Amino acid sequence: MIVKIALLFIIGVGFQSTLLDASFGRSGYGSSHHECCKYQNEAECDCRIYCIFCDQNASYHSYYDVAKDVCTFHYHGLARIENANQHNDIIHYIKERNLDDESCIENHGFWIGLDDRDVEGHFVWESDTVKDGYCYEDGSDYNCWARNEPNNNVKENADDGQDCGQLWFKKGGKCDDEYCDFRPKGAICEIRVPHCDFDAYEFPDVLGVDTLPYCGSV
Repeated sequence: MIVKIALLFIIGVGFQSTLLDASFGRSGYGSSHHECCKYQNEAECDCRIYCIFCDQNASYHSYYDVAKDVCTFHYHGLARIENANQHNDIIHYIKERNLDDESCIENHGFWIGLDDRDVEGHFVWESDTVKDGYCYEDGSDYNCWARNEPNNNVKENADDGQDCGQLWFKKGGKCDDEYCDFRPKGAICEIRVPHCDFDAYEFPDVLGVDTLPYCGSV
């Protein structure tokens, strides 16, 4: 049975906490779990925790911005995918947990930190806010796109087209450009773990970090 995703209420953080609770989870999900996993590169200098959430509440707009705000406030932002190993590990974990099923993501996608809202056709990853304690990889050259994507389809939004990035499980979890506020999606948040020290790392929204599974193999 798929663990349905809602978010933990963090006492004392006001509106953002309420947004965190309410903005993910279609009616009836009623769970208080995260689906989180650890990623570690071969050099053991780039480690992250990915937390994966099922569909947003359709009442909270704009969909991409709500996901970005939640991930930025409670984590280190929407996920950045900077190489094939990261990408494959995330896809492996999602499929292993059946989180690509329509009961989790009715519209087949998870928001990631990728958009071209500043310059049409120039997709960039979210700014990295944590730079100490790990090796940095520039993901600008990694091609995560599904075939024939991005295509900036304008059928549902003639003014802006498709400006926001998702992992699209109609195409096996490859990257795709999507309308930023047309369909609710799941989201993938990330946490950077300095020095890959999972045992000592503490983060309020992720309990039992040292016992989390790895997203793929190490």
